Amino acid sequence: MPSLTHEAPIELIRQHPELAVDLLRSVTDIELPGQPSVTLSATDMSEVIPKQYLADVVVVISDAATGRPVLSVIIESQVREDETKQYSWPVYVASTRRVRRCPAAVLLVICPDPGEAVKCARVIRTGHPGFDLAPIVISPQNAPGGDGTAPWLTVFAACMGAIDLEDKANAYHVLSAINNTRAGIADRRRMTMIILNLASEAARTILQEMTMALPEVRNAFIEGIEERAAAAAVVKSKAEDVLKVLNARHLAPTDDQRKQVTDCTDLTQVTRWFDRALTAATIAEVFQADP
Repeated sequence: MPSLTHEAPIELIRQHPELAVDLLRSVTDIELPGQPSVTLSATDMSEVIPKQYLADVVVVISDAATGRPVLSVIIESQVREDETKQYSWPVYVASTRRVRRCPAAVLLVICPDPGEAVKCARVIRTGHPGFDLAPIVISPQNAPGGDGTAPWLTVFAACMGAIDLEDKANAYHVLSAINNTRAGIADRRRMTMIILNLASEAARTILQEMTMALPEVRNAFIEGIEERAAAAAVVKSKAEDVLKVLNARHLAPTDDQRKQVTDCTDLTQVTRWFDRALTAATIAEVFQADP
């Protein structure tokens, strides 16, 4: 399952696809329409059944006046080294041009880890003369989002770790930005949850205290905290049910397996164990690796 570090910036772009335009304008000199029309596109760029290519997000930028697509943006979040990307990323760029009938396509890679960003920025040599891919990489070092930038860019920079949330002025700036996105209540709650979970303990304390100074975001923040606590309680209860079922069916987990259950924070995984525990003939079947 992708980590929150991987998913946070991608989720922001899914909520607000126009963020892709802001990012490109901030870190490249690519010419874009003055009044672009921006839409999310399907992330599946497969053309043959045996092999499937799935990007994290694909955004198509069109000319608002004509409706014609001018640029397809493939956005990938990269948090760990993956050698297969040197083969799949060139495919993404070539395939999305064909699938979307777009005259141009670019690859935008989001790397919260500065070290990984350096690796991702390396030119991918395809072997064909003039056909090399130099990924556009955004890391905490070059992520736009300081004072004076659009609210969505500020929230994006906070997700990237480019803003020190242990600094009270920065924390206030990010909380204000969440409110100033003018997103719906559910989306602002989701952004608040993202920031809350990514923040350090010290930063989380500061953010919680500051909600009192920002009544307009207080409810979303408090609801986020309550939602997080409620979700944790559900997982804990389900984990206890797993162990109860195993005990009732005389399936004895090892100490490591028991700890695996009690330490798990993923409701999907705990539910999978619970369902298996109801019918499994052996303890090994309950904890078998997922396909």
